[in-house]
Amino acid sequence: MAKALLIYANGSEDLEITAPCDVLKRGGVQVTKAAICENHGKEVTLAHGTHVVCDCNIEDVTGAYDVIVVPGGLPGANYCHDSAKLTALLKEQKAQGRYLAAICAAPGFVLAAHGLIGDEKATGYPGCESGIANYTGAGVEVVADAHLITGKGPGYALDFALAILEVLTSRQTADQVAAGMLYERRV
Repeated sequence: MAKALLIYANGSEDLEITAPCDVLKRGGVQVTKAAICENHGKEVTLAHGTHVVCDCNIEDVTGAYDVIVVPGGLPGANYCHDSAKLTALLKEQKAQGRYLAAICAAPGFVLAAHGLIGDEKATGYPGCESGIANYTGAGVEVVADAHLITGKGPGYALDFALAILEVLTSRQTADQVAAGMLYERRV
């Protein structure tokens, strides 16, 4: 069974982390929700007021994951950028050739800011693409040989989530999950 680490911080964009959590679980992926917050807590409030109790604090994360998913939203993306533990996990993930997935502000503010996006095609929220050398502005970009998935913003959260599910499982599984949700994939 594939394993995904989903990052939650105060001010993360609700849809950009809720959609991957839901879609990956529907597709049979084991999901761990990790909170970036003070005092090693596990509770965060997302950008639009959704209160989430995570499985663990980022400081307690151990083991390997097939993907680490980082949402955008502000100030959530800034908290993700500032987390030394998350930065270390992301760098180890890339070094081990496992997937990094980021959406909205996170591709630029987190991945590119820490040197985790090189010349690969990547997308993100317009105006947040600083440091992304090959910014495309597409809804979702999947660069399989670089193990990188990026999404543009909340309107692409389901497509982003389904792209993650597809690389972890199969196109058939992603299509079945989309059909079960009555969602027509754009990517």
